[in-house]
Amino acid sequence: MIISKESKFALVGHGYALYHLYHEFLKHNLKEPIIITHKKKFHLRDINESNNNKNLYRDIFELEEKTKVHYVSDINSQQILDILKVNKVTHIFSISSRFIFKDRILNKFKNKIFNIHGTLLPEERGSGTYTYRIMNKKYFCAATIHMIEKNLDKGNIILQSKKKKISKKSLPIDFIINTNKIYMDLIKKFSKIISNKKKINIKIQKEVNASYLPRFYTDRMGAINFQMDGRFIESFIKSCSKPYSGAFCYINYNKPLKIKIFNAKFIKGHSQHPFSVSYTHLTL
Repeated sequence: MIISKESKFALVGHGYALYHLYHEFLKHNLKEPIIITHKKKFHLRDINESNNNKNLYRDIFELEEKTKVHYVSDINSQQILDILKVNKVTHIFSISSRFIFKDRILNKFKNKIFNIHGTLLPEERGSGTYTYRIMNKKYFCAATIHMIEKNLDKGNIILQSKKKKISKKSLPIDFIINTNKIYMDLIKKFSKIISNKKKINIKIQKEVNASYLPRFYTDRMGAINFQMDGRFIESFIKSCSKPYSGAFCYINYNKPLKIKIFNAKFIKGHSQHPFSVSYTHLTL
């Protein structure tokens, strides 16, 4: 498969990688892509959670100064089809998108919709990647550019990185920052392939190696079970840490008070009593 330099892309999603892919297309003299994204309220939340850290998140409003940004609520609507048609879009690249592409778009752009995913597919399909990695004590980052098809994260692989080890002290924010660096490398390669009219070698995913991670909603699923082993409590708290909303518990202070905890350290105690063998030092 060869993607022509004359191809017109729509970048769908938000964040660090979308911002840089837009500029990579311009850098390689490719056609300026259009931007389609979700409503502004979600961007404002992301900016707040990232504390405006440019290594973590690039807000979409920076691109408003350079090009037209379309804020929509449904990627599969007639409104989107009209936008794509008017702008003569031939390909779509999904980046950190909250949208799920359905038949209406998939059939219109068959084998012409791409996505970048922060794992080595077919491993770790789905979402909640960094939360689960910390809980499972898997300290590495990776990424894949693949085609989008009807089944989530099952499309053919276009480009893929190698595993990059990171510190065992890492929090989700560290996983995101390091994965963004890998995204940049793959984005540059993808842009060069188009610019140089090179053939894209497609790799079919092997189902025997597949695994799936369900979405993890920290604000609802981040409750700490202090009856668990102290080592797991430490990992669980770290896995819910920034930029997510934090693990939490409640204390009674006139009325139940919700306490958010963002870091912890397991320390093995010396008592022989079964209920005090260990404890976990918590950082609020």
